[in-house]
Amino acid sequence: MNNKNHRVKHIRQKDNYTFTIIWNDGVVKDYRLNELQLRCPCASCVDEVTGKRLVDASQVIENVKAKRLTSVGKYALRVDFTSGCSHGIYTFDMLREEL
Repeated sequence: MNNKNHRVKHIRQKDNYTFTIIWNDGVVKDYRLNELQLRCPCASCVDEVTGKRLVDASQVIENVKAKRLTSVGKYALRVDFTSGCSHGIYTFDMLREEL
């Protein structure tokens, strides 16, 4: 399902490694930061032509934390990780459907 109407009602920190999004339709999902970093969609982490992942999973530490979550317009989040790449834009559709 690709619903362009996914909206965030609330974001809260669950623990040092996880945050929770409560969606406008009442769905609640937890997001582990290392899993987000493993799925980083930026051009440094994914080849723009082939879609091949350029970062090996062993390069992402399991206990990575976030310095900050920043809204990108009304459609996405950017995570400033304590280590590794912080350039990815995680659209709400991606967060809701794929992760």
